[in-house]
Amino acid sequence: MSDFVPNPFRPGAGRVPPELAGRGELLEAFTRMLQQVGASGEGERPWVLSGLRGVGKTVLLNEFVRRARDIGWVTVKVEASAAQPLAASLSRELAVALRRQASLSERAAAGLKQAFAALRNFRVRFDPDGAIGIEISTDVDASGIADSGDLAVDLQELLRTLAEGAGLLGIGVLLAVDELQEASVVNLSALNVALHNLGQEAFPPPIVFIGTGLPSLPAVLADATSYAERLYDYRTIGLLDAESTGAALSSPAAHNGVTWNREALRAVVRATGGYPYFVQACGKHVWDVRTGELIGMEDANIGIALARNEVDEGLYRSRLDRVTPKQRDLLRAMAVDGDGPSSITDLVARTGKRRTSDLSVSRSELIRAGHIYAPDRGYVAFTVPGMADYITRLADD
Repeated sequence: MSDFVPNPFRPGAGRVPPELAGRGELLEAFTRMLQQVGASGEGERPWVLSGLRGVGKTVLLNEFVRRARDIGWVTVKVEASAAQPLAASLSRELAVALRRQASLSERAAAGLKQAFAALRNFRVRFDPDGAIGIEISTDVDASGIADSGDLAVDLQELLRTLAEGAGLLGIGVLLAVDELQEASVVNLSALNVALHNLGQEAFPPPIVFIGTGLPSLPAVLADATSYAERLYDYRTIGLLDAESTGAALSSPAAHNGVTWNREALRAVVRATGGYPYFVQACGKHVWDVRTGELIGMEDANIGIALARNEVDEGLYRSRLDRVTPKQRDLLRAMAVDGDGPSSITDLVARTGKRRTSDLSVSRSELIRAGHIYAPDRGYVAFTVPGMADYITRLADD
């Protein structure tokens, strides 16, 4: 090959792939929602996207933010964390977003003055000694806005004031929260209440909320506030089907003048099982080992082996290395069921325990660490596709 062609595939957490295959319907629905809010000036029902790790939730969230920002919306994206109150993260990023928007024009600065003042009032209590606040200079009197001390009320007032200011400019507000299941119950409850009350207004302010998380997220939100089951538009992000997997591999290659042998493409599609993270890893390694403008079976086989080793060492082994021996025993017992779900009753028998309570500590620790989740009462499953296969291969070796 005379000219170097950059590798188009991008494995990695949250990295946007060259082809968002299999997600077209969801992207179109989001674009329609932006158009609806823009035309009506009113907010829409909040979304929750849930799925296993590595299926592309963060990628989709980043794409949503990009599309909203491209049409001039105020956009805020944060990652929820058990170590940082969600409200504190939102207030910090809101300050950045408002400054960015206000710097675009004098009209934007004037329209968002009230939002600046409301943000100044907003206080997030996160320790016994007091509160923190974002101080922003403004000549607008915002007394009584977002300063009640009740997190749900203040968050609601802050979001309403922000959205109303954006509405005056003919734009909307997008709030995007990744790993939402990591937020505390107090913060999730406040978020649910604020979004619920805003959505019930006669003319809901032009704000769109999208949260992403593990398959357990809908249950976590419902535990925080029972009506969350009806509050959100829940959408599951799953593995890619064979057609979408093939498109994710063949389209980027074709755009760079490279084609796949049909059998080679089928082999990689089968090997990946539609797991987007593994699809990108295979695409990257196959691309690197190819010797011409046609990808053949030898390229595919070598690329699959290299990608599997990368994913084994970088994803599966790193997770398994962080668990205790008792937790590892539980994971081995779960691997018998593949990617699950596994009945706790079956796991008790497989691990040689006597009672389900004997597994409760390891189960809780693994859930807290994000290695497994509870898809239903009395069941657990892996959060990462292919983890069961990796544990089984380790046992066979």
